[in-house]
Amino acid sequence: MKRLCLCVAVMVSFGGPGFANPEAMRALNDLRASKGVAPVVYSAKLEAAAQAHALDMAKHGYFAHEGRNGSSVGDRVKKQGFKWCFVAENLAKGQRDLNQVMQAWATSPGHYANLIHKKARALGLVEGPDRIWAMVLAAPC
Repeated sequence: MKRLCLCVAVMVSFGGPGFANPEAMRALNDLRASKGVAPVVYSAKLEAAAQAHALDMAKHGYFAHEGRNGSSVGDRVKKQGFKWCFVAENLAKGQRDLNQVMQAWATSPGHYANLIHKKARALGLVEGPDRIWAMVLAAPC
């Protein structure tokens, strides 16, 4: 079973400016390095796309990769002004903290594949209302 231990959170509060915790980025990038893939960097545009989707899901009571308006993660990222050639999204709901979220994603083949995808170069991650977590990984063109 794949394991991922992130002891420090990459979190964004909805009331303040976005930030990426350097220790958490290092932990994720250590996982990526262990698989021979390039590190990711924080992106405010990807964070904004993740935040908008998490808020919409919480406000309207749904949980899906497709937005209420039929949007895909690619559509949401493009709307934030990020011109992407690769994009992926991990969603989670109900976990108390990022360690639990990352453990869940690490044991899910599809989510884990996104975490270590060799094309990913940037990420945005938020915890929205109702413990809805959204992570967007992407690479610019």
